[in-house]
Amino acid sequence: MDQKPETIASNAEASAVWDTLQEQLHTRGKWRPEYVSMFAVLVDAIVGFYDTCVTLANPDCLPILISRKGQPYRNPLLDIKAAHIGVIHRYGSAFGLSPLSDAKLKAVPLEGLPELLKLMLGEPDQAAAKT
Repeated sequence: MDQKPETIASNAEASAVWDTLQEQLHTRGKWRPEYVSMFAVLVDAIVGFYDTCVTLANPDCLPILISRKGQPYRNPLLDIKAAHIGVIHRYGSAFGLSPLSDAKLKAVPLEGLPELLKLMLGEPDQAAAKT
């Protein structure tokens, strides 16, 4: 398998997530060496999401915080968690890691793409005959 980036290899959690997901992609035939940098972003977001969830689960970490002037505000960790979820959804769907995106990737085999385009756009001679 391809070499992990140093930032992933140096973190035990990130390395475990990388190995698990990369094996799934290899099994499905969806892994390519050029995916390494994009895959590293996905793995980093997953680990960041887990870390944020663990911090938010701490009883001392409340969803609403109070400023020194008495103004309530939303805990910034909730926004960080939401940002990680957005990255996970975006990059995970690019790899077909959700059921819907997996179905989309399987919908048209690459070898069937030219025929699909001909069907959608019409044959060049048919388009000329219509005008």
